[in-house]
Amino acid sequence: MTVAAITADRLAAADAHYRGCRLCEHRCGVDRTAGERGPCKAGPVARVFRQRVEYGDERLIAPSHLFYLSGCDLRCVFCINELNAFDPRRGDELTPELFRAAVEAGRPLQPRTLQWVGGEPTIHLPAVLAAMAGCPDLPRVVWKTDLHGTPEAYDLLDGVVDLYLADFKFGNNGCGRRIGGVERYTDILSRNLRLVAGRTDLIIRHLLLPGHTECCYRPIVTWLAGHLPTVKFSLREGYLPHWQANHYQELGRPLSRREIESARRIAADAGLHLVS
Repeated sequence: MTVAAITADRLAAADAHYRGCRLCEHRCGVDRTAGERGPCKAGPVARVFRQRVEYGDERLIAPSHLFYLSGCDLRCVFCINELNAFDPRRGDELTPELFRAAVEAGRPLQPRTLQWVGGEPTIHLPAVLAAMAGCPDLPRVVWKTDLHGTPEAYDLLDGVVDLYLADFKFGNNGCGRRIGGVERYTDILSRNLRLVAGRTDLIIRHLLLPGHTECCYRPIVTWLAGHLPTVKFSLREGYLPHWQANHYQELGRPLSRREIESARRIAADAGLHLVS
Protein backbone atom coordinates (compact mmCIF):
# COMPACT_ATOMS: atom_id res chain seq x y z
CA MET A 1 0.00 0.00 0.00
CA THR A 2 1.14 3.51 -0.74
CA VAL A 3 -0.26 6.55 1.00
CA ALA A 4 -0.54 8.18 -2.42
CA ALA A 5 -3.47 5.84 -3.19
CA ILE A 6 -5.52 7.56 -0.48
CA THR A 7 -6.40 10.68 -2.42
CA ALA A 8 -8.61 13.57 -1.35
CA ASP A 9 -11.29 12.32 -3.76
CA ARG A 10 -11.17 8.86 -2.22
CA LEU A 11 -11.44 10.27 1.30
CA ALA A 12 -14.42 12.40 0.27
CA ALA A 13 -16.16 9.44 -1.37
CA ALA A 14 -15.63 7.36 1.76
CA ASP A 15 -16.82 10.13 4.05
CA ALA A 16 -20.06 10.41 2.07
CA HIS A 17 -21.08 7.02 3.49
CA TYR A 18 -21.41 8.61 6.92
CA ARG A 19 -24.39 10.53 5.55
CA GLY A 20 -25.94 7.68 3.55
CA CYS A 21 -24.22 4.45 4.52
CA ARG A 22 -23.76 1.74 1.91
CA LEU A 23 -20.55 0.24 3.27
CA CYS A 24 -22.02 -3.17 4.09
CA GLU A 25 -24.76 -5.23 2.51
CA HIS A 26 -27.36 -4.14 5.03
CA ARG A 27 -27.37 -1.01 2.82
CA CYS A 28 -29.27 0.83 5.53
CA GLY A 29 -28.57 4.30 4.12
CA VAL A 30 -28.60 5.97 7.54
CA ASP A 31 -27.07 9.36 8.24
CA ARG A 32 -24.55 8.45 10.91
CA THR A 33 -23.58 12.10 11.40
CA ALA A 34 -27.17 12.89 12.45
CA GLY A 35 -27.30 10.16 15.08
CA GLU A 36 -29.07 7.57 12.94
CA ARG A 37 -27.87 4.02 13.46
CA GLY A 38 -28.14 0.97 11.23
CA PRO A 39 -27.81 -2.71 12.19
CA CYS A 40 -24.12 -2.29 13.08
CA LYS A 41 -24.97 0.60 15.48
CA ALA A 42 -21.84 2.49 14.38
CA GLY A 43 -21.69 6.27 14.26
CA PRO A 44 -19.13 8.54 12.57
CA VAL A 45 -16.41 7.73 15.13
CA ALA A 46 -14.33 4.55 14.90
CA ARG A 47 -12.89 3.20 18.14
CA VAL A 48 -9.91 0.93 18.81
CA PHE A 49 -10.53 -1.46 21.69
CA ARG A 50 -7.13 -3.16 21.36
CA GLN A 51 -3.94 -2.78 19.37
CA ARG A 52 -0.78 -4.82 19.61
CA VAL A 53 1.73 -6.85 17.60
CA GLU A 54 0.65 -10.50 17.51
CA TYR A 55 2.27 -13.71 16.31
CA GLY A 56 -0.61 -16.18 15.96
CA ASP A 57 -1.76 -15.46 12.42
CA GLU A 58 -0.76 -17.28 9.26
CA ARG A 59 2.98 -17.36 8.62
CA LEU A 60 2.54 -15.28 5.47
CA ILE A 61 1.47 -12.28 7.52
CA ALA A 62 2.86 -12.76 11.06
CA PRO A 63 4.03 -10.98 13.08
CA SER A 64 1.26 -8.48 12.47
CA HIS A 65 0.33 -5.22 14.17
CA LEU A 66 -3.40 -5.59 14.75
CA PHE A 67 -5.83 -2.72 15.25
CA TYR A 68 -9.14 -4.00 16.65
CA LEU A 69 -12.13 -1.80 15.86
CA SER A 70 -15.36 -2.19 17.83
CA GLY A 71 -18.66 -2.69 16.01
CA CYS A 72 -19.71 -5.29 13.43
CA ASP A 73 -22.31 -5.85 10.71
CA LEU A 74 -22.69 -9.57 11.56
CA ARG A 75 -23.94 -11.05 14.81
CA CYS A 76 -22.08 -14.35 15.08
CA VAL A 77 -23.19 -16.08 18.25
CA PHE A 78 -19.72 -17.59 18.83
CA CYS A 79 -17.68 -14.37 18.43
CA ILE A 80 -14.41 -14.55 20.35
CA ASN A 81 -14.38 -10.78 20.91
CA GLU A 82 -17.86 -10.87 22.40
CA LEU A 83 -19.29 -7.46 23.33
CA ASN A 84 -16.20 -5.62 22.07
CA ALA A 85 -17.14 -6.76 18.57
CA PHE A 86 -20.73 -5.53 18.76
CA ASP A 87 -20.63 -2.32 20.80
CA PRO A 88 -19.05 0.41 18.65
CA ARG A 89 -18.76 2.73 21.67
CA ARG A 90 -15.92 0.67 23.16
CA GLY A 91 -12.31 1.78 22.96
CA ASP A 92 -10.34 4.90 22.11
CA GLU A 93 -11.22 7.09 19.15
CA LEU A 94 -9.23 6.24 16.06
CA THR A 95 -7.48 9.46 15.07
CA PRO A 96 -4.47 9.99 12.82
CA GLU A 97 -2.50 10.96 15.93
CA LEU A 98 -3.41 7.78 17.83
CA PHE A 99 -2.64 5.66 14.80
CA ARG A 100 0.77 7.23 14.10
CA ALA A 101 1.82 6.89 17.74
CA ALA A 102 0.76 3.24 17.86
CA VAL A 103 2.54 2.41 14.59
CA GLU A 104 5.76 4.00 15.82
CA ALA A 105 5.53 2.20 19.15
CA GLY A 106 5.15 -1.12 17.32
CA ARG A 107 8.02 -0.67 14.86
CA PRO A 108 10.75 -2.08 17.18
CA LEU A 109 8.90 -5.42 17.08
CA GLN A 110 9.28 -5.43 13.28
CA PRO A 111 5.77 -6.45 12.22
CA ARG A 112 5.60 -7.73 8.66
CA THR A 113 2.02 -6.49 8.22
CA LEU A 114 -0.47 -4.03 9.66
CA GLN A 115 -3.88 -5.55 10.10
CA TRP A 116 -7.31 -3.99 10.49
CA VAL A 117 -9.66 -6.30 12.38
CA GLY A 118 -12.79 -6.07 14.48
CA GLY A 119 -15.59 -6.44 14.86
CA GLU A 120 -15.55 -5.52 11.21
CA PRO A 121 -13.29 -2.76 9.84
CA THR A 122 -15.35 -2.14 6.67
CA ILE A 123 -18.06 -0.29 8.60
CA HIS A 124 -15.32 2.16 9.72
CA LEU A 125 -13.64 2.49 6.33
CA PRO A 126 -13.66 6.34 6.18
CA ALA A 127 -11.88 6.67 9.54
CA VAL A 128 -9.35 3.97 8.63
CA LEU A 129 -8.45 5.65 5.34
CA ALA A 130 -8.10 9.02 7.09
CA ALA A 131 -5.80 7.49 9.72
CA MET A 132 -3.54 5.79 7.19
CA ALA A 133 -3.40 8.81 4.87
CA GLY A 134 -1.12 10.66 7.25
CA CYS A 135 1.22 7.78 8.03
CA PRO A 136 3.85 6.90 5.41
CA ASP A 137 6.07 3.81 5.36
CA LEU A 138 3.45 1.39 6.62
CA PRO A 139 3.97 -2.38 6.43
CA ARG A 140 1.75 -4.37 4.07
CA VAL A 141 -1.88 -3.67 4.93
CA VAL A 142 -4.13 -6.64 5.71
CA TRP A 143 -7.93 -6.27 5.77
CA LYS A 144 -9.31 -8.95 8.12
CA THR A 145 -12.96 -9.09 7.16
CA ASP A 146 -16.25 -10.98 7.12
CA LEU A 147 -16.46 -9.81 3.48
CA HIS A 148 -20.07 -8.71 3.91
CA GLY A 149 -19.28 -5.30 2.42
CA THR A 150 -20.51 -3.72 -0.79
CA PRO A 151 -18.64 -3.39 -4.09
CA GLU A 152 -18.63 0.35 -3.41
CA ALA A 153 -16.64 -0.26 -0.23
CA TYR A 154 -14.11 -2.52 -1.93
CA ASP A 155 -13.63 0.05 -4.70
CA LEU A 156 -12.51 2.47 -1.98
CA LEU A 157 -9.97 -0.10 -0.75
CA ASP A 158 -8.59 -0.92 -4.20
CA GLY A 159 -4.88 -0.11 -4.25
CA VAL A 160 -4.90 0.51 -0.49
CA VAL A 161 -5.14 -3.04 0.84
CA ASP A 162 -2.30 -5.47 0.08
CA LEU A 163 -4.07 -8.60 1.29
CA TYR A 164 -7.60 -9.59 2.24
CA LEU A 165 -7.87 -12.08 5.09
CA ALA A 166 -11.47 -13.11 4.50
CA ASP A 167 -13.59 -15.27 6.77
CA PHE A 168 -15.76 -17.84 4.98
CA LYS A 169 -17.91 -18.62 7.99
CA PHE A 170 -20.98 -20.49 6.76
CA GLY A 171 -21.68 -22.79 3.84
CA ASN A 172 -25.36 -21.96 3.42
CA ASN A 173 -27.73 -19.07 3.90
CA GLY A 174 -29.65 -20.82 6.65
CA CYS A 175 -26.68 -21.04 9.01
CA GLY A 176 -25.71 -17.51 8.04
CA ARG A 177 -29.12 -16.36 9.22
CA ARG A 178 -29.40 -18.56 12.31
CA ILE A 179 -25.96 -18.08 13.87
CA GLY A 180 -24.55 -15.15 11.88
CA GLY A 181 -27.53 -12.82 11.93
CA VAL A 182 -27.60 -11.89 8.24
CA GLU A 183 -29.63 -12.77 5.16
CA ARG A 184 -28.20 -14.08 1.86
CA TYR A 185 -24.83 -14.77 3.47
CA THR A 186 -23.36 -17.14 0.90
CA ASP A 187 -24.73 -15.16 -2.06
CA ILE A 188 -22.96 -12.01 -0.87
CA LEU A 189 -19.81 -13.76 0.29
CA SER A 190 -19.28 -15.69 -2.95
CA ARG A 191 -19.77 -12.54 -5.03
CA ASN A 192 -17.26 -10.61 -2.93
CA LEU A 193 -14.68 -13.38 -2.95
CA ARG A 194 -14.65 -13.37 -6.74
CA LEU A 195 -14.44 -9.58 -6.68
CA VAL A 196 -11.43 -9.19 -4.39
CA ALA A 197 -9.61 -12.30 -5.67
CA GLY A 198 -9.02 -10.49 -8.94
CA ARG A 199 -7.58 -7.40 -7.29
CA THR A 200 -4.98 -8.34 -4.70
CA ASP A 201 -3.63 -11.14 -2.54
CA LEU A 202 -6.22 -13.18 -0.67
CA ILE A 203 -6.28 -15.70 2.16
CA ILE A 204 -9.62 -17.36 2.88
CA ARG A 205 -9.94 -18.44 6.47
CA HIS A 206 -12.52 -20.84 7.90
CA LEU A 207 -13.06 -21.42 11.60
CA LEU A 208 -14.22 -25.01 11.85
CA LEU A 209 -17.44 -25.16 13.89
CA PRO A 210 -18.58 -28.23 15.84
CA GLY A 211 -21.57 -29.90 14.24
CA HIS A 212 -21.24 -27.93 11.00
CA THR A 213 -19.05 -30.17 8.85
CA GLU A 214 -21.75 -31.23 6.40
CA CYS A 215 -23.91 -28.09 6.35
CA CYS A 216 -21.09 -25.54 6.24
CA TYR A 217 -17.54 -26.85 5.90
CA ARG A 218 -18.00 -29.35 3.09
CA PRO A 219 -20.02 -26.91 0.91
CA ILE A 220 -17.35 -24.24 1.47
CA VAL A 221 -14.59 -26.60 0.33
CA THR A 222 -16.65 -27.66 -2.69
CA TRP A 223 -17.33 -24.05 -3.68
CA LEU A 224 -13.67 -23.07 -3.36
CA ALA A 225 -12.51 -26.09 -5.35
CA GLY A 226 -14.90 -25.15 -8.14
CA HIS A 227 -14.43 -21.37 -8.22
CA LEU A 228 -11.12 -20.40 -6.56
CA PRO A 229 -9.08 -23.63 -6.54
CA THR A 230 -5.68 -21.96 -6.20
CA VAL A 231 -6.58 -19.48 -3.47
CA LYS A 232 -4.77 -19.75 -0.14
CA PHE A 233 -7.02 -21.52 2.38
CA SER A 234 -6.46 -21.39 6.13
CA LEU A 235 -8.32 -23.94 8.24
CA ARG A 236 -8.60 -22.79 11.85
CA GLU A 237 -9.14 -25.55 14.38
CA GLY A 238 -9.14 -23.65 17.66
CA TYR A 239 -12.86 -23.18 18.19
CA LEU A 240 -14.07 -22.82 21.78
CA PRO A 241 -17.56 -21.72 22.86
CA HIS A 242 -17.69 -17.93 23.30
CA TRP A 243 -20.30 -15.23 23.60
CA GLN A 244 -23.73 -16.86 23.16
CA ALA A 245 -22.57 -20.18 21.71
CA ASN A 246 -23.82 -22.16 24.69
CA HIS A 247 -27.39 -21.29 23.68
CA TYR A 248 -26.92 -23.41 20.54
CA GLN A 249 -26.69 -27.12 21.21
CA GLU A 250 -24.08 -28.00 18.59
CA LEU A 251 -21.88 -24.97 19.35
CA GLY A 252 -21.66 -25.40 23.11
CA ARG A 253 -18.65 -27.72 23.01
CA PRO A 254 -15.09 -27.75 21.65
CA LEU A 255 -14.26 -29.47 18.39
CA SER A 256 -13.64 -33.20 18.51
CA ARG A 257 -10.46 -34.76 17.18
CA ARG A 258 -12.60 -36.70 14.72
CA GLU A 259 -14.07 -33.47 13.29
CA ILE A 260 -10.64 -31.93 12.87
CA GLU A 261 -9.16 -34.97 11.15
CA SER A 262 -12.18 -35.25 8.86
CA ALA A 263 -11.89 -31.58 7.89
CA ARG A 264 -8.24 -31.98 7.00
CA ARG A 265 -9.03 -34.95 4.76
CA ILE A 266 -11.83 -33.10 3.01
CA ALA A 267 -9.56 -30.15 2.18
CA ALA A 268 -6.73 -32.42 1.04
CA ASP A 269 -9.02 -34.51 -1.15
CA ALA A 270 -10.33 -31.32 -2.79
CA GLY A 271 -6.78 -30.20 -3.59
CA LEU A 272 -7.08 -26.85 -1.84
CA HIS A 273 -3.98 -24.72 -1.29
CA LEU A 274 -3.69 -24.98 2.48
CA VAL A 275 -1.62 -22.44 4.41
CA SER A 276 -0.91 -22.19 8.12
